[in-house]
Amino acid sequence: MGFSPTLLAGRVGIVTGAGPPRGIGRSLVRALADAGALAVYATDLTLDNIPSLRHEVREAGSACEVLGAVLDVTSEEQTIGLVKRVVAEHGRLDFFFANAGAPSLRSLQDTDAAHYDQFVSLHQRAFFLAIRYAGQGMSAVSPEKPRPGGSIIATGSIAGYSGSIADFTYSSTKAAVSSMVQSASVQLSASNVRVNAIAPGYTKTSVFSLGQERLPEAVEAEVTRYQRAFGPRDDVGAYYHHRLLEPEEVANLGLFLASDLSSAVSGQSIVADAGFMAAAFREAMTGPVKPMTPFGFVQTGMESLEKDAGSEVGRAGG
Repeated sequence: MGFSPTLLAGRVGIVTGAGPPRGIGRSLVRALADAGALAVYATDLTLDNIPSLRHEVREAGSACEVLGAVLDVTSEEQTIGLVKRVVAEHGRLDFFFANAGAPSLRSLQDTDAAHYDQFVSLHQRAFFLAIRYAGQGMSAVSPEKPRPGGSIIATGSIAGYSGSIADFTYSSTKAAVSSMVQSASVQLSASNVRVNAIAPGYTKTSVFSLGQERLPEAVEAEVTRYQRAFGPRDDVGAYYHHRLLEPEEVANLGLFLASDLSSAVSGQSIVADAGFMAAAFREAMTGPVKPMTPFGFVQTGMESLEKDAGSEVGRAGG
């Protein structure tokens, strides 16, 4: 998507969960760099894939500084340390993407308190730490940033809106993100800090390969399997919502929320799923949906429209 290359000129921020070779975090870093960000701190538990990410940014012609930083997002000490580092090195913190997360694939009967607590820590505690300390970092002023302010964005999930998309642990901890966003947007409003979340649908990321290395070919194999499971049926057609999202599509929304283009948006959780949730019941009442017929092709004028409408009424009445 063609955002201005100066949209985020001079701005500095953090993206957590940027380590996987294919994912929303990595795509966010690239999108932010393409939009002119001065520096992005790309964090994860390991930084093996950050050099290649930095190379991609340079190859795309961006002067953005991509700085790898090891971060356990559940650690208060490490989160404080990173925020202080960013402000000390650049005099500002403008955006923070609380993107790190992990899938959970257990039935409720197989879920113990330790497993559940792990995900509460990863999805809720980590977001609290981002809100608490990124909000403080964004309140700092300096010659580089004379006024406080910034944007905090969490990666939620459509699983937080439905009980059948993921397991209990993942769904409930992602559902909490929406409430946290609303409360945080009020608490940080006096600091000119906006707080929002993105709730993506099924996305082509490295979580589709659960092995330690998450090799690209393994990811592609899993993506193909999921695409067959969720993709179009032969008797229905290729609907827009019958697809996996590209991580770049989610990153575009993140870029919008990090920029002044969304200056009126705060306290919101925005679903980005290509209409998947809206079509949850498919065409139960209407029957298979056909593509619209363009003007000037096949049928034109009110007579053909009325004929089609009459046929539909006849079928419904019969």
